[in-house]
Amino acid sequence: MTRRDVFGHPCGYPALECRSKSDGHRNGGGRVTHSGFWILVRKRWFVIAALSLLGVVIGSAYVVVTPPEYTAKTELFVSTVSGDNTADLAQGSNFAQQQARNYSIVAQRDIVLVPVITALGLKTTPDELSDRISASVPLNSSMISISVTDSSPARAAATADAVGTSLANTVIRLVPKRSDGSSPVNLQVVQPARVPTSPSAPNPRVVLAFAGILGLLAGLGFTAIAELISAKVRSVDHLKEITNLTILGTVSDDKAAVTSPLFSQSNSQSLRSEEYRQIRTNVHFLHPDESHKVFVVTSSIPGEGKSTTSANLAVTLAASGIATCLVEADLRKPALGDYLDLEGGVGLTTILAGDATLDEALQSWGPHQLQVLLSGQVPPNPSELLESNQAQNLLRTLKARFDVVIIDCPPLMPVTDAAVVARAFGGAILVVGVDRVETRELKMAMDALTTSGAPILGVIANFVPAGTRGRYQTYGQTSGHAQSERRTRKPEHRTKDREVVPSLPG
Repeated sequence: MTRRDVFGHPCGYPALECRSKSDGHRNGGGRVTHSGFWILVRKRWFVIAALSLLGVVIGSAYVVVTPPEYTAKTELFVSTVSGDNTADLAQGSNFAQQQARNYSIVAQRDIVLVPVITALGLKTTPDELSDRISASVPLNSSMISISVTDSSPARAAATADAVGTSLANTVIRLVPKRSDGSSPVNLQVVQPARVPTSPSAPNPRVVLAFAGILGLLAGLGFTAIAELISAKVRSVDHLKEITNLTILGTVSDDKAAVTSPLFSQSNSQSLRSEEYRQIRTNVHFLHPDESHKVFVVTSSIPGEGKSTTSANLAVTLAASGIATCLVEADLRKPALGDYLDLEGGVGLTTILAGDATLDEALQSWGPHQLQVLLSGQVPPNPSELLESNQAQNLLRTLKARFDVVIIDCPPLMPVTDAAVVARAFGGAILVVGVDRVETRELKMAMDALTTSGAPILGVIANFVPAGTRGRYQTYGQTSGHAQSERRTRKPEHRTKDREVVPSLPG
C-alpha cells in the first residue's frame, strides 16, 4: 500500500494539510484581503453609520446657523480703437485681451473701490470690500467678469454694478490719450448685475454631502484605529493568514450551544454535528506513527470554547468506536463536570493526592462509554502539579490504556500549564474563537507554545459566523420535511446509515 493510498495525497500528508501548507505560501502569511475589510465594516457598521449621521447633523446645523450670502455678477467688454484693415483689427484684439487681464487686477484696488464705497455709502473698508470681490477673464476673451458677495442680495447687485462703472471710469483716466484727446481703450458693461434670488453660500446639498463624507471617513478611520489597537480574528481566511497553520475544522456560532454545549443533545444531522465529525476525521491524521494518541486542546484566552470543543471531539471519537478518554487538566476553572453533568469531586487531583485510584476516578459517559477524568478539587499549585512526574506518569498510563486521550488544558495567555503538557505529549491543538481573540493574543499564545518546544498540531476555528460559511457546509443536513418523508417509507426501503471513519493504527 502506497502513501497515496493511505493519505489520499502523493506527498504522504492528508490532503487538508497539504492544501493549508501551499495556501500559506500563496497568501504570504499576512496579506490584507478585501473580504477581511468588508467583514470589519460589517462588524462595526453601527459606528460608521452613527458617525456619518453625526456628520450630516453637524452639516445641517452649520447650514441653519450660518448667515446666507448672495453673489451678483456683472460683465464688461474691453475694446480698442484700431484701424480698418485686418492686421490692425487683429492687433487691437490681442491688445484688448492683454489689457483685460490687467484691468481685472485693478478692479480690486483702492482706486476703484473707494469711489464705490463713497457712492453707495457702504460701511466697510477697501480691504474688506476687496475680500468680497473676485474678477476673472475667460480664456482668450476680452470679457471681465466681476462677482460680489454680500449678505444682502440687493446690495450685492448694486455693488457689482458700481465696481464695473468705477473700473470703466478709472481705466479711462489711467490710459494715455490719443492725439485727438480720445481714449484708445473702452470698457462697456454688457451684462448688468441681477439681484440673486437664492444664496450662493452655504449650499445645503454641498455642505450635507461633504459633512456626510467626512463622517463616513471618520467612521472608517475610527474602525481602522480600533482594529490596530485591538485587532481580532475576523474570519477563517483571516485566521489562515495569521497562523499559516493547518485548519482542522470550523465550528459555527450557534446560540443553542449556550444551553446545549454538546452536539449529542441536539439533532444528529445538525450543522454542528457534521462539523465535529469533520474535525474528528482530520484529527485522525495527526500523529500518524503512534498507535495510542494524546491530543492537548487549549486556546489563547478564556472564552474561546476550548472545553466545549474538547468534550465534543471526545464524544465524536467515542461514537466511532474508538476507546477514548477525556481528561480535564484545567485545574483552575474546570467546566467539563457541568457540561457532562458528572460529579467533579473526584478526579485528577484526587489521584495525585493518593486519595483514589485511576479506576475509581474514571467515569463513563454516554451510550458509547466515553471515559472521563475530571479535575477533582482545585489545588493551590496547578502548574507544579501538572509538571510533576506523578502527573506525567498518570497521563502516560492513560495513553497506554486508550486509543485516544483528549486533554482539556487551560488557556495559554494566563498560565503555562498547557505548554507544559503539550511539550510532554508532542504538541497541542489550538482552539481559536473567531471575533473573540485578538491577533496579538493569538500570536503570543503561538509563541508560548513554540518557546516551550511544543508544536501546534492544528487549529480549530470556533464561533465562525454563519455568513462566512461556504454553500458546501449545508450539504448533508436533513430538513424536517425530508425526515418526515423517511419516516413514512416502508422499512424494507430504508438502509441503516453507517459512518465510515479511518481506523487508527494498531
